[in-house]
Amino acid sequence: MIKITVFGSGSSGNGYLLDDGRSQLIIEAGVRFNRVQNKMQHDFSRLDGVLISHEHRDHCKYVRPFIDFTGADVYATKGTVEAMFEDPMLKLKYTSGYRFQFLTYKVSQKIGPWYVTAFETKHDVKEPCGFLIDHESGDRLVFITDSYYVKYKFPNVTHMMVEANYDREIMERSMTDGYKKKLKTRIMESHFDFDNALKFIDANKSNKLKEIYLIHLSDANSNAEQFREKVQALTGVPVYIA
Repeated sequence: MIKITVFGSGSSGNGYLLDDGRSQLIIEAGVRFNRVQNKMQHDFSRLDGVLISHEHRDHCKYVRPFIDFTGADVYATKGTVEAMFEDPMLKLKYTSGYRFQFLTYKVSQKIGPWYVTAFETKHDVKEPCGFLIDHESGDRLVFITDSYYVKYKFPNVTHMMVEANYDREIMERSMTDGYKKKLKTRIMESHFDFDNALKFIDANKSNKLKEIYLIHLSDANSNAEQFREKVQALTGVPVYIA
């Protein structure tokens, strides 16, 4: 069974580890590398790949150390890779370009015992994606973050990692001045609110579902315990807040 470890989740930095006991994948490189090192006890020998959903820094800021200090390749869409190389803060070198592997929407890529399929998401960046990750054991994980809409359904999912960024009613009460109104519009046009997350989970739940992680919650605009209780009541499986 896949074991999920959360390094961090939210606007301060995102990073997650999938581990089957023999092989590992990391999703997102937005958490300080030394924190990831400590969580992994400085052992990257089983790490087969690093997946990046899009180029915002809270998802890819520390991709350079993964290139410099691990043997794992980085997997992302071509648009995301191009945008990361254009960001001077990431300090990526074109000489290390061979360490980046392009993912294409709806085309499966084998990475060790994992089969990773990128799918289109809706965010204010170049070529964002979510991930459908199939393991040769039969486990199937769907990962969605930073998207206001997902048009796909996924059968036989065993694990979900789904953004539940904000509650509309809470955000309407908390974001009322000029700047916050502009920010509210940007969030609504680029992130999954809890109602949409709940609808997605309901549409994709099955009798194979084992657990759900709610990710990328806004501290100011969400209610973590309420979100957890509602999803658990809907699905009857363990629900964790990242």
